[in-house]
Amino acid sequence: MTTVKQVGLILVALMAATSTGCKTKPKNITPIPGGNASVAGAGGLIGRDTSGTLGNGGDVVTIDDSGNIGLSGLEDFEDMLMDREALAAQTVYFDLDRSEIHPDDLSKVEAVAGILAQDAQNKVLIEGHCDERGTEEYNRALGERRALSVRDALVGLGVSADRVRTMSMGEDRPADTGIDDAAFARNRRGEFVLLKPKPGN
Repeated sequence: MTTVKQVGLILVALMAATSTGCKTKPKNITPIPGGNASVAGAGGLIGRDTSGTLGNGGDVVTIDDSGNIGLSGLEDFEDMLMDREALAAQTVYFDLDRSEIHPDDLSKVEAVAGILAQDAQNKVLIEGHCDERGTEEYNRALGERRALSVRDALVGLGVSADRVRTMSMGEDRPADTGIDDAAFARNRRGEFVLLKPKPGN
């Protein structure tokens, strides 16, 4: 298991190394719905402005000129152990160019909410992923909308927003490196990473 801080630094370095082309500056910040929107509609509410997002806990997600995603408000998530296996079976999958959660996948989100209810010290990171089609900038924005859609569903189930963080991985971490429709479908996903306090903290 790795700490969130180490993974964040690696991700920032990877994004900086692979960013190319001209990017537009973020102009607006859109509030995350507080759990009152329907799950199917959450992606539409969140997705209208993909340049940045202001979260309930004061966390701000922005995409800079180089396409790097910056997060503030992560202090409570530093030095936590990341467990990628604990919630791997709860991965949520999305349709092409969509961020709405399938009704069939709601039980997965409910299962994660139940697991988080068992230990108030645990938190969760939701990673939004895309297939390789589309521009890098588009896929980062879509990955963020997917992660935020899942976050909104968790908050709607009673999970405190300050226990949930989102991150867009765009197309950078495919689950399947194939180039057919089946591989693309496996890559359009929202993954849960369980965050646990280090022993002694």
